[in-house]
Amino acid sequence: MELNKINNVIKGIRKYYPVSDTSMNKLVSLLKENHLPKHHLLAKADSVNNFIYFIEKGCTRTYFLVDGKEITNWFSKEGDITFSSDALYHRTKGFDFVELLEDSTIFSMSIDSLNSLYKTDIDIANWSRVIHQEVLLKMQTLRIDRMTLSSKERYEKFLNENPNIINRVNLGYIASYLGMTQQHLSAIRAHE
Repeated sequence: MELNKINNVIKGIRKYYPVSDTSMNKLVSLLKENHLPKHHLLAKADSVNNFIYFIEKGCTRTYFLVDGKEITNWFSKEGDITFSSDALYHRTKGFDFVELLEDSTIFSMSIDSLNSLYKTDIDIANWSRVIHQEVLLKMQTLRIDRMTLSSKERYEKFLNENPNIINRVNLGYIASYLGMTQQHLSAIRAHE
């Protein structure tokens, strides 16, 4: 595959770790290109998903169900990766869904292929370590923010950290992600 077809993926990877061209070519050789429609589910709860997804174009949300209600817990966009956590880490059925929020160009790689690269390529292993550290820190920050910031402060912080998401994502999904109702978020936005 030509590297210029995956500029956003490469930028996203190198944002976290300076993966060499040699290592990048190894990773890219294992990717499969997918053009998928809005609302397509990349991963479904109660099933094993054997892939990690690199987003070249598009936006996704990860969510789970609580008493039949969808709770959004993550957004991914160009340059990001997305996957079912249980499948990636434990090879078990997941509890979450990964849904495309736009028509998207996604590159998939089997988890087995990724695990093989970890064993043979230090750049890929280090990239994975660093990106997972950063995600863990972001998840901890989100949890702390929910306990210490007002809903207005959480929304303002979300806008500052994700300026290109607000016009691409359903307001209800953002409200769910921030731990509030859509009506409450609408009220906050009305007072801006």
